[in-house]
Amino acid sequence: MLLAIPSDAPGGLDAPISEHFGHCDAFTLVQLDDGKIGEVKVVANGAHEHGGCMAPVMVLKNLSVDALVAGGMGMRPLSGFQSVGIAVHFREDAQTVRDGVALFTEGKCREFGTAQTCGGGSGHCGGHHEHEEPPRPPIEGKADVRRGRVVSLDFVLKNDQGEVLDSSQSSGPMRYLQGSGVIASLEKAIEGLESGARVTVALEPGEGFGNRDDARIIEVPLDRLPADLEVGDTLSARDPHGETIRFIVLEVGAGSARLDGNHPLAGKAVVFDLTVVKVESALPEELAGLA
Repeated sequence: MLLAIPSDAPGGLDAPISEHFGHCDAFTLVQLDDGKIGEVKVVANGAHEHGGCMAPVMVLKNLSVDALVAGGMGMRPLSGFQSVGIAVHFREDAQTVRDGVALFTEGKCREFGTAQTCGGGSGHCGGHHEHEEPPRPPIEGKADVRRGRVVSLDFVLKNDQGEVLDSSQSSGPMRYLQGSGVIASLEKAIEGLESGARVTVALEPGEGFGNRDDARIIEVPLDRLPADLEVGDTLSARDPHGETIRFIVLEVGAGSARLDGNHPLAGKAVVFDLTVVKVESALPEELAGLA
């Protein structure tokens, strides 16, 4: 997998981790194979001023980065990284890129949540001005959900028994570009709605998180996995097409571990209660990735 860490100049394994990913001097890219450091590259970060905090999102997406270890970050870029499939982890107490890689491979870097974003209380963010996004042009005419517009949704995710599994109250609103396919199963249901509208969407397994596939449960020798592996840990790997697969550790034996590549909700029907919070025009850099 390919890990990116925002770095002070000149970058590299011994460079300090930059306090803020958007204004870092460079990104140090570290190829990890079975938890071991492979090729290391340094890519200059020169695009921030031409697209705000979303510009690095597109830069790292185009470099096929799988995960990012960072300090402070705002909700907008965090949502952007999540929408393009890049997992964002908090650097914890790592001071250098090498420290960050070590903590990440040991599974000690938490995935980012609202507590690590600016205003969330943890994680140093630097000056708040760094998170100001360029002004969005006003929407002419009806401000409804349609292709090429940025939509913010409050949501409550339940199973088919009505048990709440997740909600925007704990994780923040879902923000995405309509037509991007990030939440394709829900986009059709909210097309044409305006701010304040509510809708409930019931999804069968194939429409939601997919059907369970026993072929995605694999057994891997322990010498190919991180040390101190525990049941319930999450690991990342790439499939033959370069796509990131996340595995949950089901069992740890004497010489091998069983890993499940299915989504935790695979095979289960779910229900989304959705509220359209805001509909905004998209910025040019956001539209650039829309097919």
